[in-house]
Amino acid sequence: MLSDDFHIKNILNSENPFARKNIEGHITASGLVVKEGKVLLIFHPYIKRWFQPGGHIDEGESPIQAAIREVYEETGYVCELDSDNLDPIDIDIHEISENPKKHEDAHLHIDLLYRLKVLRQEQSVENIKYQWFSFGEVENIRIRRALARLD
Repeated sequence: MLSDDFHIKNILNSENPFARKNIEGHITASGLVVKEGKVLLIFHPYIKRWFQPGGHIDEGESPIQAAIREVYEETGYVCELDSDNLDPIDIDIHEISENPKKHEDAHLHIDLLYRLKVLRQEQSVENIKYQWFSFGEVENIRIRRALARLD
């Protein structure tokens, strides 16, 4: 694979950097949901590790809308942006491994992480395990980095 910088520039300069059809990668969105000193994480069904809820940005959606939708679909928590600041609190670039079942080659995700607050809980659309963790229990380096920025 060529350098990540080359792929990142190609993704950002593509006609639609959110589109899954971009073979080099795309921009995704996720939500850091914090409540009473705890953070909401999902157990990723394929990677088998705890992450913040998030995923792909649908056609016509903003990254913030996608983060809110993904949190809702994966956990049932209805959220809103926890700030007047529309900027993500963290941006992470990571490689997604080849997935023959989805007919996808290895590609990059440029994930925008937004701090969200809970409005209410409803029934989750997806059957994904989720759990609230105290900040000290979080093992994921990226989430720890984002939580450190909250102080």
